[in-house]
Amino acid sequence: MSRLKQAVLVFEEDAAVPAGAKPLMLETVLSRPILSWVCDRLRAEGVQRLFAVCGPRFAEEVRGLLPPEARVSEQWTELEAFLDTEEPVLVLPRAAFPMEEAGPGFAYAAPGRELRETWRVKMTNSVQGAELVPGWLPVYGPQTVAEIEALLRTRERN
Repeated sequence: MSRLKQAVLVFEEDAAVPAGAKPLMLETVLSRPILSWVCDRLRAEGVQRLFAVCGPRFAEEVRGLLPPEARVSEQWTELEAFLDTEEPVLVLPRAAFPMEEAGPGFAYAAPGRELRETWRVKMTNSVQGAELVPGWLPVYGPQTVAEIEALLRTRERN
């Protein structure tokens, strides 16, 4: 797959996040939100366009961590316009942390129009022609965040 220049980051739906909590991508690892780690990795890899699928409850906080030109919305029409490309688009369908040693798993890339057509029928990660993309560790909850932080602290000491 050619070098990825665009990405879609999918956040939890607002209703799925309990009062007083925040989406996993906004949880902190070593005093930085996971989203800032993600953005650093994406920029280093040459990603230039970002779309965060995020509801209004956390949209401002997410916008504050993304580059100014990034789109933040839960509106299908805006995502559909973003995906109007034959270029491959990286999809992080859940919270993720960049880790070089993470093998291919849940992150994937496919042409934008292919994603758009598949998602029109059903929001699924089963996209024909998609390729798994390594280097992304899924974040399942606070325990995963704590494990990542402990691993990074160990690496800092060594």
